[in-house]
Amino acid sequence: MQRRTLMASALAALAAAVTLGAATAARAQTLVMWGPEQITEPLVAELWNGIKSDFEAANPGVTVEFMPPTGNISNGAVQAAIQSNAGPDVMLTNSGIARVTTVVDAALVAPLTAAYTERGWDKQIYPWLYKELKSQRGGEIYEVPDGLDALGIWYHKDMFAENGWAIPGTYADFLTLMGEIKEKGINPIAIGPRTAGSAGHLFGNVLQASSGSPVVGEAIAGKLPWTDPSIALGAVRVRELVDAGFIDKDMAALDLDGAARLWFNKRAAMFVAGPWFTANARNAGYDLANAGFAAMPSDIGVAMPTGGVGWSWMIPANSRQPELAMKWIDFILSEEVMKRRAENPASTMLYPRAIKGYNPPTQILAEIFSAAAGGVGYNPSVYLPASVLDTYFQVIQGLISAQITGDEGMAQIQAKMAEAH
Repeated sequence: MQRRTLMASALAALAAAVTLGAATAARAQTLVMWGPEQITEPLVAELWNGIKSDFEAANPGVTVEFMPPTGNISNGAVQAAIQSNAGPDVMLTNSGIARVTTVVDAALVAPLTAAYTERGWDKQIYPWLYKELKSQRGGEIYEVPDGLDALGIWYHKDMFAENGWAIPGTYADFLTLMGEIKEKGINPIAIGPRTAGSAGHLFGNVLQASSGSPVVGEAIAGKLPWTDPSIALGAVRVRELVDAGFIDKDMAALDLDGAARLWFNKRAAMFVAGPWFTANARNAGYDLANAGFAAMPSDIGVAMPTGGVGWSWMIPANSRQPELAMKWIDFILSEEVMKRRAENPASTMLYPRAIKGYNPPTQILAEIFSAAAGGVGYNPSVYLPASVLDTYFQVIQGLISAQITGDEGMAQIQAKMAEAH
């Protein structure tokens, strides 16, 4: 009898162990994550490895595996990774309506509209940002913004203080300031149009300062011809800046790095960039305490940075862990994680939600956050249809090299927009 009892107990214990083992195996999951691109940088790696560990601790049995990016949507790396069927379960990649449309049209990413209301994401991001997302693609949302761009004028505080300069309130006074800078033998503003982004950063700022966000938005949406004087004025002004020598036409040969070196070495007084430029500055050994930020002055209303969604989370349509991927996004959107990231020295962007008690790692980021608190205008580079972008950037290159007029450039963009719509 005792032997039978002992055997029954042993079998019961074995069954319990098998059940427990099965339950543990069922809970064991791997979430393959694509991004961020800078994961090889020590500061970035330290931050993300800490976030990974905290998520794993909050979800016993879950392992997060980083898949270092080989590129992004722009160069097709994301598309290739998804189509390989060995790609990520959730990804952080460059976005903007043109890029997102590329993967949406190819049915490579899952719609997330329902998750916004079911999981409360619509209440966690800025109201103006949610409204903007809902205005695209008939209200269907395929991305969760992670990083927003806020593009404006970077300037050297010491140079401006020594010369009694300040970023003025109107575009007319801005022209006067650039004239004073040029008289000192300094390039008023640097641009590297061989890098598409750098070309678009400056051009988008001038468009908004000249026309205002509503007009730029209408042109981007194809509801207003780019040849209309209300939007064409920005291109005309860029060519005027070149003709006045405020933008050296020889800069047409520069890329972003080349133009940035001009600014870091104080051979240029101003440069149009976003919060990501803090990383460039650190790598160049530039003292970020000396960097100031301001929106480009406008004669038609309150100045604001241009921008848009620059980086987003997306879930591939063939994700093996879609529910776990959404849990990851829940975690990333939490105020605790957002604050941790925003206060980290590796922070290089504007985040998609308000953050209470935020202490930025550098003063320049505080200035950018402040300038963008009420929203940002449009950076056409991330909103225009993909089929239009090559022409858009070629036009900017032509304006900087003084090969075309503003009106000619806008006619070229409008011709491509007509084809796209």
